[in-house]
Amino acid sequence: MGAKLLRNGFLIDGTGKEPLRGIDVLIEGNKITQIGVNLEIPSRLNPYDVEVIDLDGKVIMPGMTEAHTHLTWDNALYIQDIDFKPIEETMVAAIRNAETLVKSGFTSSVSAAARGRVDIAIRDAINRGELIGPRLLANGAEVSASGSFVDLHPNHVRVHGLAILSDGEDAVRKTVRSLFKEGADLVKINVSGESLTPHARGEMTLYTDKEVRAAVEEAHARGKRVYTHARSSDSVKYCIQAGVDIIGHADFINDEVFEMLVENKERHFVVPGLNWLVSTLEDGAKYFGQEAIDATGYKEGLEIALFNMNRLHKAGVRVLPGGDYGFKWCPHGGYARDLEHFVKLVGMTPMEAIVSATKYGGQIMEMEDRIGTIEVGKLADILVVDGDPLKDISILQDHSKLKVILKDGEYIVNTLAVKRSAESPVA
Repeated sequence: MGAKLLRNGFLIDGTGKEPLRGIDVLIEGNKITQIGVNLEIPSRLNPYDVEVIDLDGKVIMPGMTEAHTHLTWDNALYIQDIDFKPIEETMVAAIRNAETLVKSGFTSSVSAAARGRVDIAIRDAINRGELIGPRLLANGAEVSASGSFVDLHPNHVRVHGLAILSDGEDAVRKTVRSLFKEGADLVKINVSGESLTPHARGEMTLYTDKEVRAAVEEAHARGKRVYTHARSSDSVKYCIQAGVDIIGHADFINDEVFEMLVENKERHFVVPGLNWLVSTLEDGAKYFGQEAIDATGYKEGLEIALFNMNRLHKAGVRVLPGGDYGFKWCPHGGYARDLEHFVKLVGMTPMEAIVSATKYGGQIMEMEDRIGTIEVGKLADILVVDGDPLKDISILQDHSKLKVILKDGEYIVNTLAVKRSAESPVA
């Protein structure tokens, strides 16, 4: 792994600071070693071995983090499609989705559940260099109560699909232990419902506070974390009280739970999954009919979610992108759409949306000292964008504008000319 010099870029470093023009970034191996204007090749390097890319003012920014990923959800129409898809085909699709994810500019990813051990196997293969994909925190099957929104089969039929049904503290503990035994980095538990399933709507709380606490105790005892599906106010309250690390959705929080989240903002991440709601309202009717979409209450639910995400963001709670991609109307590849929602619907500035995907991404990956911002000493997870996302955040959805994607100092994508330094070697 040699050295690379990115010259004359427009630096958005991920910290939220004002961007800088005419910036060079020197990468040696997998680390950023210098940042400045008109950098010279240091004497320790042979300049003829340094790859130089003239960016001509293009944006340099950190690789982003997708914080609600389902690699094993692939063009599904119903949850049952995920349950019944043969695991072999599921694995093939997940490998493809991992490559799509990193080539979309998301060099890191937090899984929010998967079929079987697929995430775990893909994570390990990526780390060995056998597959192309992001840095991945792997999850296993969702842990869910009987009668929950993923319990869709008749009572006389039991399917080991996307979820493991576990009721009561002891059963939850056993399931969480088994998932960590298989190598998961974190576990996902469904504390509330989801309104596409009429018998378990999003406003319903389906796990008790003691069941949530049992999962968290088992995870934290192993130095691991818990991710939750929690839309109802009580479900989020249970998550905060139990010390859940990553709270998915948090749509329907009341003022009491809002204040609790703000008080504990250094402890929790919130990943609202907005694109699920937006895309379902936009395109769900073509699959389910308008009457069925109206019955979900998603239109009113989105308004409530946007109100709550706006006030959580303004209060300093870390709100991250991650949109439940993997269904027909919410397909893989559109991950950066969440940043557009943050700007146009939640009220973030483009810079704040970028920070949510980069700096906060490094934090949620538990790699804050190594990724998430472009700083000397950090790993070279870097994007070069042909266009300014501070003027048009939607440009990050256009993969043709992602001219360079580096992960760990290696090219995932490079469409720009590379030359060797013409400078003379320095003794």
